[in-house]
Amino acid sequence: MSVTDFREIVAALRDVPGVADADVQPDEDGGMGLLRLGLEAGVDEVAVATSVGRLLRERFGLGVDAERVQIVEDAEVRPVEVTTEHELDVPHQRVAGRPAISRMHLVSSGLDVTATVTLTSDGRTASGESRGSASQSGVQRAVATATLRAVEELSGDIARFELDHLEVSHLGSDRMVIVALTMLSARGTERLTGAASVREDVRQAVIRATLDALNRRLETLLA
Repeated sequence: MSVTDFREIVAALRDVPGVADADVQPDEDGGMGLLRLGLEAGVDEVAVATSVGRLLRERFGLGVDAERVQIVEDAEVRPVEVTTEHELDVPHQRVAGRPAISRMHLVSSGLDVTATVTLTSDGRTASGESRGSASQSGVQRAVATATLRAVEELSGDIARFELDHLEVSHLGSDRMVIVALTMLSARGTERLTGAASVREDVRQAVIRATLDALNRRLETLLA
């Protein structure tokens, strides 16, 4: 397949809803090696991958191995203010030491997804990474677990966290993300729960719900 053909494929892929950018890395024989897709924020990776596969098959007659398709989403996330209960009536208040969300980075390759979440706290930055299946629930669990890994790094590894449960439920006309996790520290184990409303991106709500579960513990952990 010629470079001209690759350019035609790339142009077509960039017109697929949800695709922000596309690139083909040829293999040693000049054929299609790795297909790299950059996604718009908040889109469903699985749905986009399905649309891309259909386009390549129907328009170009190509059956692309899922392992050769890499989907990347790198979103700057607006900082989230995590407050304690008695501060809920103070808008935009941020407690010293509490982490703010800096970035969420997702890479889907084949059947797997790797999530990286970056948090900042008092000038410190930490990133956590987790791998899961490239399904909708798998992406959400990977994002939550990556958030926990970032908190562990910020805390100097004085605590360990395990994600027990994650669900997206409806509360009236709103959607809520609910997480349950276990915290292990020198004091023993503790079960924690958190929730956050879905604004635009479910995965950002997953990060906020995970931090909400740690709300009353973060100030001590990050001191």
